[in-house]
Amino acid sequence: MNYKGITLLCVMMLLFSAIASFPVSAQAKDQDAGILIIYSTLDGKESSQVKMLDLLAGHFTSHVTVKKDSDVEASDFKGKDHVIYYGQTKRKLSQKLLSLISGVKKPVVAIGYNAGQISQFSGLSLARKENVFQVHSRSEKADVSLESGLNVLSVSGLKGTALYTFKADEGTTHSFIWKTKKGNVYIGLTNLLNDNLIVAKQLREAFGEKAGTTLLYLRLEDISPMSDEKLLLQAGTYLHKRHIPFILAVIPVYLNPETGDKVYLSNQPKMVKVLKKLQSMGGSIIVHGYTHAYRYSETGEGFEFWDAKADQPITSGNAEDPPSILEKEQDFPNEQAYHSYLEPFREKEETYTKQKLTRAIEDLTSSGLYPLAFEAPHYTMSEYGYQIASQYFTSIFGQVQLSSTTWKTSGAPPFVTAPSMLHGMTLYPETIGFVDTSKQNPLGEMEEHISQMIDFEGGVAGGFYHPYLGMKYLPELVDQMERIPDSEWLDLKKTKQTVKTDKVEIHTSGDGTIQVKNGVSPIYEFFDHHRQTPLEKALWILSAVVLLFVIMFVSYTFYLRATLKKRIFKERRSLG
Repeated sequence: MNYKGITLLCVMMLLFSAIASFPVSAQAKDQDAGILIIYSTLDGKESSQVKMLDLLAGHFTSHVTVKKDSDVEASDFKGKDHVIYYGQTKRKLSQKLLSLISGVKKPVVAIGYNAGQISQFSGLSLARKENVFQVHSRSEKADVSLESGLNVLSVSGLKGTALYTFKADEGTTHSFIWKTKKGNVYIGLTNLLNDNLIVAKQLREAFGEKAGTTLLYLRLEDISPMSDEKLLLQAGTYLHKRHIPFILAVIPVYLNPETGDKVYLSNQPKMVKVLKKLQSMGGSIIVHGYTHAYRYSETGEGFEFWDAKADQPITSGNAEDPPSILEKEQDFPNEQAYHSYLEPFREKEETYTKQKLTRAIEDLTSSGLYPLAFEAPHYTMSEYGYQIASQYFTSIFGQVQLSSTTWKTSGAPPFVTAPSMLHGMTLYPETIGFVDTSKQNPLGEMEEHISQMIDFEGGVAGGFYHPYLGMKYLPELVDQMERIPDSEWLDLKKTKQTVKTDKVEIHTSGDGTIQVKNGVSPIYEFFDHHRQTPLEKALWILSAVVLLFVIMFVSYTFYLRATLKKRIFKERRSLG
């Protein structure tokens, strides 16, 4: 018996040592591998197109580094399995940079201008830029129609295979995406915002990723304390009966745009009850702002983390204060001076954003509703705002603001991503839009986008639905989404998520359960809800002072009565 035990122990030790000596798995290696994006822009700043490339690259690794061409050092290449060069503007690249790129062992991806200077694309010649509405894919052996058109650079001079071609007006065929014999890929596009599906496909091919299962998700949007709980319950119940997990985008506070008064979710027990029920029926709560409003705009309509009226980041947390209009960077002698100027405004933005996110998470948690991710109202937020949000959430839904100067430029890749600009957050992109009742065919655009995701394969088909629409469009929308082959619905509870504040921690480990630590006291929540303005704070202080004096007066009265009784008792005893 002892001999068998010793033998078994020896076998186990040999197995453990063998496992320890195995090389790191391909999957684990890919997770550690990074992507270096090098860009050339006119002003040296990360343009919206560069940020879109960051979003695309973040799908393949969570270690994306974005550097402008003049700042690249040899150390930037360490730990990077892939390099992408993007020339948005024509420029002569430095010999140092060209030498570093030429030393990259794995295939390089080049986009736009200046690629002919890189040794991997030696001989590349770019002809004129053309706007085309139909291209031909060699791998798919099919023509692809483009609704908005695509600005392409025709390619020649490379040895290898043309991956995408187009026909010029005179009828001749030209290529604009090319793969060299050594596997390097050139993409003849300068604007990545128009049609990023083609770029996404080429990056997937260049990095050796095969299209997998398409992820579906549907958000029930703009749920506030003043929403119709019956219509919400109806929509959620329908999705539950169809065995569809869903997202509940909740706004904890309704702000009256006329009076500035607030209605808290905790004051609406019927809505809380419905949300808790839907949470137990497959719904996953996400924070959709705190009030979804700024400067007394209406909840659900207004912005919250971007001053839309001034079209700039938040500069004041008080609705009564006029916005401080930020000066432009070109008005300063250098970048350092500009950043010094912005510092006090960033401090205000940080205070404002942290306060909003903290209150949203803690208010929901105190009501038994456990948020698992974040969605910025109207998808608007500064990059610094995203950095702040990453301290509270590990995931974000929707689209991403791609400009630091305007909210009007936003976008999303066709798949799940963790780009550098989101500072560790994973983006579940909105790709198919919403039911737009202002259109003659409210589902028309969604159907078109769903068809695009069918052609793309293995991406994310994510959209949202307003419960106040009732059931008129929901069944058809679900049917349309489920026509995507090889697809599955996202169950956020079955992913790993973390949401936290100083007082609350919410975790999911991927098995469908939610672990919650809640340190928010009901007393703290009460006072937090009733101390919204300086006047209210002053009134609460005054009330407390008055209450203290009343307690002291009553206590002193009882003291005097007790003292008087003792005196009378002593006098009676002495007389007796």
